[in-house]
Amino acid sequence: MSLYDKKDLRSIDWFTIIMVFALVGFGLIALCSVLATPFDGTEQGLTGILSRLNLEYVQRQVINFLVGLAGMIVFMLFDYNIFKPLITYAYIAIVGLLALLFVIGKVRGGAQGWFVFDTIQRNIQPAELSKIVLVVMLAKIASRGMDADGRILRFKDIALCIVLTVIPFALVALQPDMGSAFVLIVILVFILFAARIKWYWMVGAAVLAGTALPLTYFFVLEKYQQDRIISFLNPEYDPLGAGYQVSQSKLVIGSGQLMGKGFFNQATLAQLKYIPERHTDFIYSGIVEAAGFIGGAILIVALFVLAFRWLYIAVKARDNFGMLLAVGVTGMLIAHVFENIGMTIGLMPMTGIPLPFISYGGSNMLTNMIGVGIVLNVYMRHPVKKKRRRDHAQVRDEVLLD
Repeated sequence: MSLYDKKDLRSIDWFTIIMVFALVGFGLIALCSVLATPFDGTEQGLTGILSRLNLEYVQRQVINFLVGLAGMIVFMLFDYNIFKPLITYAYIAIVGLLALLFVIGKVRGGAQGWFVFDTIQRNIQPAELSKIVLVVMLAKIASRGMDADGRILRFKDIALCIVLTVIPFALVALQPDMGSAFVLIVILVFILFAARIKWYWMVGAAVLAGTALPLTYFFVLEKYQQDRIISFLNPEYDPLGAGYQVSQSKLVIGSGQLMGKGFFNQATLAQLKYIPERHTDFIYSGIVEAAGFIGGAILIVALFVLAFRWLYIAVKARDNFGMLLAVGVTGMLIAHVFENIGMTIGLMPMTGIPLPFISYGGSNMLTNMIGVGIVLNVYMRHPVKKKRRRDHAQVRDEVLLD
């Protein structure tokens, strides 16, 4: 097996690259708009508009993207089978970092989930990186079972996948960061489903989850987390407390109506700080206020078109490992989109989780871009594409001989 072949670069999935670049670009525009000093209509020309913009986070996000782009290229170039012998070490390292957070980690947003480096004004969130590590680790274990039996059948393989998920899940949940913990579970479900797990295992897992949910609510969740769930079920429970953020988010979204107020417009509610974390967890609210229901719907469609493209790449992968890698990354993307947007419109309990490629955040951007690199890697080594090139070359040679 060659780790790198220049010919593979001919099979880059430009659709994915264009979509990702477009989403990141749109996110930068949204950041500029929601973080701007409120416009009042007195701005004169481009200079007046620029004077209102707060570009600090935009500049940082550009750097986040460039770092993520470097990660994408690295994970795209070398044959993805090189991940198999390395992933165990990466898994041990990320679990160690998650545990170390409880010793020297910093609290942000109520979760002790960050390593803070004040000298370079950067933060690292291991919970984000644990998602991509888990994707590769589970893909390795599940593909091994599929290669042997055509599907994941052996109890030890299934149990190992569950244990490997539970360890980072527990460490992330204890921070507490239930949003990221939820994503880890979704990754497990996507990969086991793609590995064609028997139906009775899925039923058993559903029964176990149904039993565990009330126990988790009463004995694991903090009081403020319980209040968030109650506020989700009953929005009038604590509108100025646990339900405040979601209530404000829905107010901002509703103000955009069908067509939106437009970006860089006068005194939008997002600019007036009606919503907390307007540049991270609740950026979708500011986007819908500016672009309206239509713009918000188009963004959702774009994200799911990207997800379905990745599922197509998974189906066409050359082997089970590549297929499960693409499925796992897709599950990570869908979990983030569903949870973030569902939270902002009141369809999901309030958890701190960013919107992929849109929200501000270095660790999340790096994780997502590495995921993009892995999917591109799987597509570049698509055997059908190679066969087509050989067929085209053969036809060309035959024509020349004639």
